[in-house]
Amino acid sequence: MSRQDRALRRWLSPKGLLLAGALYALASVLAQLLAGALGRPGDAALRASADLLVLLGLAFALLQTATRWDNRLVRYRWLSGVLGMAAIGLVRGIAGPAPAGAPLSVAVWAAAAALLLHCVGPYFTTALVARVVWASVAAQALAHLAWLADRPGLRPLTDGGELLALLCYGLGMLLARLSHLDQRAARHDRLQCWAAGAAVRPRVCFPYNAQIHQIWHSLPIAVALARRHPEIEVHVAGSRRNLAVARRLVRERAGDAPLRFDRLYHPLFVRLRHPSGAVGGKTLILWANRLYFSGFDAIVTPEHTSTHLRKFCPAHLQFIGTKHGAGDREAGFSPETALFDFLLLGGEKQAERLLELGYAAPGRYVTGIYAKLDWALQHEPKIRLFDNDRPTVLYNPHFDPSLSSWPLIGRRVLDHFARSTRYNLVFAPHIRLFDAPTRAKYAAFRDYCKLAHMRIDLGSERCVDMTYTLGADLYLGDVSSQVVEFLTRPRPCLFLNPRRLAWQDDPSFRFWHLGLVLEEVGELDAALERAVRIHPELARRQRDYLRDSLGLVEPGQSGARGADAIVAYLRQTGAGRLVDQETTGDR
Repeated sequence: MSRQDRALRRWLSPKGLLLAGALYALASVLAQLLAGALGRPGDAALRASADLLVLLGLAFALLQTATRWDNRLVRYRWLSGVLGMAAIGLVRGIAGPAPAGAPLSVAVWAAAAALLLHCVGPYFTTALVARVVWASVAAQALAHLAWLADRPGLRPLTDGGELLALLCYGLGMLLARLSHLDQRAARHDRLQCWAAGAAVRPRVCFPYNAQIHQIWHSLPIAVALARRHPEIEVHVAGSRRNLAVARRLVRERAGDAPLRFDRLYHPLFVRLRHPSGAVGGKTLILWANRLYFSGFDAIVTPEHTSTHLRKFCPAHLQFIGTKHGAGDREAGFSPETALFDFLLLGGEKQAERLLELGYAAPGRYVTGIYAKLDWALQHEPKIRLFDNDRPTVLYNPHFDPSLSSWPLIGRRVLDHFARSTRYNLVFAPHIRLFDAPTRAKYAAFRDYCKLAHMRIDLGSERCVDMTYTLGADLYLGDVSSQVVEFLTRPRPCLFLNPRRLAWQDDPSFRFWHLGLVLEEVGELDAALERAVRIHPELARRQRDYLRDSLGLVEPGQSGARGADAIVAYLRQTGAGRLVDQETTGDR
């Protein structure tokens, strides 16, 4: 724990809070004495205390503006704090007589609140800052509703609400300062100092800002990085749910690791728009936590959306991509891949295609890394999914409506297996197809759920931990990269092509050559039989494809290989910056 964190914990301890309360009480007494000395004996004690808080808040915001003017990420934020406190002081009569009329005064207060939210908003990754400031807004709203009611008995509620709002605004600014998010963000030379041998710890973040399937693709690397390289400070960031999943996975699959878990702030708009827990507003969440992310030297992420941080964060921040699948779909080779500084790839198939497209460069990637297998294959014996001897088919449609078989024939596939007396069926679509898998969405499948030979799973952790891809006997799907994970043990595959796409020479459909391709769902039974029959002819092709997709590194080694590659890249980057600085200095 850093010195700053220890200081923050001391202030938030019972003794620290008691001391703060005592200081505030003393300040209130002094304020009331000051009010009497200034000839304002009729003023309520609450109003005198509030006036003092305005002055203290204004002075604190001015101090932070002056001391952080060189930090472009927050300089204008603290200036907003100055303006907000000055506006409150103006409307309270400190800088002159208060504006006539409650509505105008309430409007000025509202504008001041917006300025103060703008001031401390970037610090909301520290949950206590967000809670305290939103408490300020609530207290202010209550006070001014009482004011607008214009009833004499509500005057104490107005004064008390304003006092509480000011106290919380001031406390919010103090906690924002104690969080040290801005100081970490202002430090751009950690990699250079570390490369030069100084006792500085580079900071690396593994954010999980999407569905839980992406956690598996980089968390084993985070654990290996924290264990093998204690000189690196490793953080895991995400929503409450994603952090709970990450903590449990570390505990169950890896034991203990010196990781730090940080909850990302989710703006109210995002929470209101996605009350079911579905993932959404990813770019807005990144923007809301930009000061937090700016305090790192590298972001390691399995998805492209996080590269939007380039627009909000300092240029020194390095982006390292891990991918979250090893399939052939065109989206996995999109131009956004070029936004990463360094890539951790599966096999040579990915590297060759990205080099050909110009989205990767020699020396900027390493292959042989598919971290999910490190943990998913720890207990490889086949999982028994049903209490019968029927072969089990895994139907795994993709979420992309332009490519998925689900919108066109998905129900017909389920109906076929509902009538089947030969096969079990696990319906486990890509986790994004029914995100979030609410009770209402499951209700549409209740008839299938009653059947002993069918399992409907719209998005549990079993959809992503390879329970089904390891336990099924035959894969039935369209364009999901989960087929690669299914082929860690070669088995029959059947791909659905209801759109009659011309796929034979398209590199985005290379994996369709590993099984049978079906266009008419009415021929499903015969196609399943034939897929099983021709599998011996395709097994060698499947093994070759798996080697090209995942590389030759044994399961259990990807995390370590990825961690070492990250450290080597960061050290090279820091040394390069050091040379650039020395060259510039010589000039």
